[in-house]
Amino acid sequence: MMLDQQKLRKLIKDWNRGKYKRTVKRICIGVAAVCTVLLGSYYMQGKKAEEDISRLRDMKISAMNMAGDDSEAIIMSDRKVLGGYKDLFLQNPDLVGWLTIDGTKIDYPVMWTPENPEYYSQRGFDKEESRNGLLFLDGASNINESGGNLIIYGHNMKNGSMFADLLKYQKESYWEKHRTIQLDTLYETRIYEVAAVVRTNDFEQLPYEFTRPSETEAYKAIERMKANALYETEVDMEYGDDFLTLSTCDYSEENGRMVVMARRVQER
Repeated sequence: MMLDQQKLRKLIKDWNRGKYKRTVKRICIGVAAVCTVLLGSYYMQGKKAEEDISRLRDMKISAMNMAGDDSEAIIMSDRKVLGGYKDLFLQNPDLVGWLTIDGTKIDYPVMWTPENPEYYSQRGFDKEESRNGLLFLDGASNINESGGNLIIYGHNMKNGSMFADLLKYQKESYWEKHRTIQLDTLYETRIYEVAAVVRTNDFEQLPYEFTRPSETEAYKAIERMKANALYETEVDMEYGDDFLTLSTCDYSEENGRMVVMARRVQER
């Protein structure tokens, strides 16, 4: 015990004399260098992911501008794939739609792999590994079914990409400027109006169990979302409506989620 105390006193004495400062400095520099490399890699991967998405957007816009020639149209389930998505679908048949919220950074393809719903959580459109991932549809959702709830998940990226802008819906003033959501399926354009915004880590309060048409699940989801909404939107929701739910992580609390639920604007 005495020997250990002597060693400790000697260590303190040497430290006070600055004997270990050079070693500590080298360690700190090494740690800083590693952190810089990791942050740089994270930034570059995020930048590449956004550049890849930008190319997909350009392909979509270019194809939409050239739409009109039906000679090479793709027909699926007796429905014609919209011209803007034909080439993208041929490139990756996991594509089921494209989500856009005007005035935000949310402008991304939506993927669907029901046998492995989170496949695109860490993959890009080329199926290569990507930290950003892509927006993906819940495995139990059916984009061609009426009266259900389409749940789309996406990461809340620190660089502001993917579903990061969903966190801004916590402010009512933001909702007032971004009340509608556009979801293009492969066959049609759909417009939804935001009905409820909820932040919570209590998954029981969220509409994750409501996907297929079910009166019981629909009203349960509607009641819980309304009861926990951050503010009143005065948008009615009822069973029989087509719903769209967007979900991302909220890192302000453990297992936090930001969820935006919307109802489809019906044709009158």
